[in-house]
Amino acid sequence: MRLTLQHIIGAFIGGAVSGLFFYALGIHDGKQQAALKAAEAVGQAFQNRAGINETITNMDGFTLCVELGGVRDQCEQLRGLAEDQP
Repeated sequence: MRLTLQHIIGAFIGGAVSGLFFYALGIHDGKQQAALKAAEAVGQAFQNRAGINETITNMDGFTLCVELGGVRDQCEQLRGLAEDQP
């Protein structure tokens, strides 16, 4: 069998087309994997936020004031404040 210029050009074009196909397929799979990782990160952030919200909700005014960097003497004024509210 003799290789002609047409055979060589045909093989080159076929290789280029199949290469483009697999390149596009790889790009698509990479985007899906990145989107999945982003969705997992968002889910984890929501779980972390729920834990933080629960911790903050369970704090009294004094503890929250101190955790936010308040001066202890000034935060003392918040002790028992919630109990005075009707």
